[in-house]
Amino acid sequence: MALEDGAAAVEFALVAVPLFLLVFGIIDFGFGFHAWDGTSNAAREGARLGAVQPDVAAIESRVRTTASFLNQSKLTVVITCARGAGAFGSCPSSSSWQEGDIVRVRVTYLYDYMTPLPGMVGLGSSLNEVSVAEARFEGQ
Repeated sequence: MALEDGAAAVEFALVAVPLFLLVFGIIDFGFGFHAWDGTSNAAREGARLGAVQPDVAAIESRVRTTASFLNQSKLTVVITCARGAGAFGSCPSSSSWQEGDIVRVRVTYLYDYMTPLPGMVGLGSSLNEVSVAEARFEGQ
C-alpha cells in the first residue's frame, strides 16, 4: 500500500507542474487581454468625444478616465488630426477645427506579465498593447 501511495504522489507531481503552468498562463493572458480591451475602449471614447468637442485636453482626460483601472504611468495617449484627406499631424487650436476634420486617438499601454511564464517561452516580460480609433469632427 505504501508503494502505491508514493507512486500517486510522483504522478501528481508530474501532472501538477504543467497544469499549474497552464492555469497561470491563462490567468496572465486573461489580465493582458483585459488591459488591451480597456485601451481599445478608451481610444473609442476619446474619438467619440473628439467628434463633438474640439478640445485635445478634454479628449485625453476622457481617455485616461475611461482607462482609470490601468497604471497611468504606463499609458500613453497621442491625439492627432487631419483635414480632409491630408496627413495626420498635431491638432489645431479648438477654434480652428472644421466640420469633416478627422481626429485619431492612439492609446498605448505597456502590460507587464504577472508570471515569468511568457518570458520562459520567448515572449519577454511585457506586452506592448496599442489601440487606435478615429472619428470625423461633426462641428459645433
